Amino acid sequence: MFRLAGCVLLLCLNAFGEARAGAWPREEGEVFLAFSQTMSTGARTMLEAVQDVRSYTSIYAEYGLTPEVTLGFDAGLARGDQDEGSGWNAFLRRPVWMSQGGHRVAAELGIGQLNEPEFGRQWRIKPGVSWGKGFESRWGGGWAGLETSASYRFAAQDFGLKADLTLGLKPRERWMVIFQVQSGKWGDDEPIVRLAPSVVRRFGERTHLQLGFVQSVAGDDAMGVKFGTWFTF
Repeated sequence: MFRLAGCVLLLCLNAFGEARAGAWPREEGEVFLAFSQTMSTGARTMLEAVQDVRSYTSIYAEYGLTPEVTLGFDAGLARGDQDEGSGWNAFLRRPVWMSQGGHRVAAELGIGQLNEPEFGRQWRIKPGVSWGKGFESRWGGGWAGLETSASYRFAAQDFGLKADLTLGLKPRERWMVIFQVQSGKWGDDEPIVRLAPSVVRRFGERTHLQLGFVQSVAGDDAMGVKFGTWFTF
């Protein structure tokens, strides 16, 4: 169960954290697409235990349905560790509060399926709450965000909890630096905490390329690299 939780949490925590709008809704009619590939291993270095290498291929999409409602979809295919952790999730998100100081809070509700050997492909429901705030600094404009969610798997009859803390900076017009602390827990398994820094470079007006690194600090020894491409239409 613990090995499954590690793979599932890699799906939930790492696949879409940087790309998400979080507490900020998409503009009406705007489409955002993100494709990524993550390669990770449970060994303490990428040079050890090559048979434990896992890959995760993901697609994430958002559409501004109205000025306040964002429609989203994410899906992923996991390879390695018995191919556990593949699945999909569709959700709706909308703002619920904004302060004069720029604090934003949004709520969302998602439903989807998750693959797990003991129960097969099972349904899950995933409500969540996000907070975000933009700011200016000596290194350029930036933002901070906190995304939390609870996920209930119907066949397994257990809960998963997730919280991702994100800090982003834009020191130059075409560059972004993003640092994330990702955490999650399934059922009675140990919590997992991971660090996920990345660098994003914009090419043209609609395309971004991302290079990131993932390192567990609690719960397991997973580490890996991530390559991503973002498009906005």
